[in-house]
Amino acid sequence: MKKYIVTFSLFLLIFAQTFSVYLNDVSQDGVTVIWFTEEPSNSYLIVYDGSNESIFSEQEVTLHRFRVSGLQPGMSYAYTVKSEKEGSVVYRKGGILTTAPLNETPFSFAAYGDSRSNKSVHLEVAQAIADENVPLVIHTGDIVYGDDLIEEWISFFEVAEVLSDCVFYSAIGNHESEASNYTRFFAFPGNKRYYSFWYGDVFFVCLNTNEAFDKYSQQHAWLLTQLEEAKEKNPAFVIVYFHHPPYSYGTHGDHAYLKQYLVPVFESYKVDLVLNGHDHGYQRIERNGVTYIVTAGGGAPLYDIGSGDDLIASAEAHHYMLFNYTLDGLFVYAKTATGLILDSFYISRRD
Repeated sequence: MKKYIVTFSLFLLIFAQTFSVYLNDVSQDGVTVIWFTEEPSNSYLIVYDGSNESIFSEQEVTLHRFRVSGLQPGMSYAYTVKSEKEGSVVYRKGGILTTAPLNETPFSFAAYGDSRSNKSVHLEVAQAIADENVPLVIHTGDIVYGDDLIEEWISFFEVAEVLSDCVFYSAIGNHESEASNYTRFFAFPGNKRYYSFWYGDVFFVCLNTNEAFDKYSQQHAWLLTQLEEAKEKNPAFVIVYFHHPPYSYGTHGDHAYLKQYLVPVFESYKVDLVLNGHDHGYQRIERNGVTYIVTAGGGAPLYDIGSGDDLIASAEAHHYMLFNYTLDGLFVYAKTATGLILDSFYISRRD
């Protein structure tokens, strides 16, 4: 009988209500499952793979976090989580978790950003993403209006419940700059503030532009190491995401230090896509072989967008990004919640 390996960590936090279950940090053999309850309770997780094996912890906590491993690559598993207090069920949720695919396997994923400040619009965008049935979702930051505002996190997780079958990753936005709750809530790899991961043939790097990234910084040295090591594994695509855009024709405009310290790295290592948020709306900009996407249409108030010779497409609209990886290349779509395609393009797999 297959045995799952589980690690469990906790933070003793006080919340106004239950936060729905969500998934972080996927690999080819596992994923992290997290949920919250207002009162400390015993937590249980059951993963169904035909043998109906149970994994559980009897500790009474409010933050319930399980790392499940020993699964098969690219497989979907039904699961159930349950929290009990003094014999009574205080939370129960079922769902599907999907491990990362093997190499040379097509897959789809979605991205969006700046979901703060408008719950109803955020819900429309999140529901549209959920309807795409993608296993992976990336957020480009400004999840909430303020990291220390628990009610904002409650609002976010209420909406994010529709994405509970997707593995969720995010960058830190300026509205989460201190990231105290952010780093408690999410189980991202590495130091959580910036990290990398493989998903099939694609290498993803998340940076944190709220802390030092100049050439003397630890983050910059880490980035160079990550890109150098990934190059040896011959990724189909390298995708980097973080909140502040190096190039933008929106209200905030370009960020000089990003252009000085990060853009040369992206060009040197031939990064395929850079995904950003911050300037609310959609933009596609191409500079020196790198495609920059501003996807900041998850709910925050929209900004005016100007014009420029390298601005290939733009829209002052709430939206999300859909990516279809087909082994030969990447089909990319910017879509509104109603299904309107704002922009579409194709990038060939790197040589």
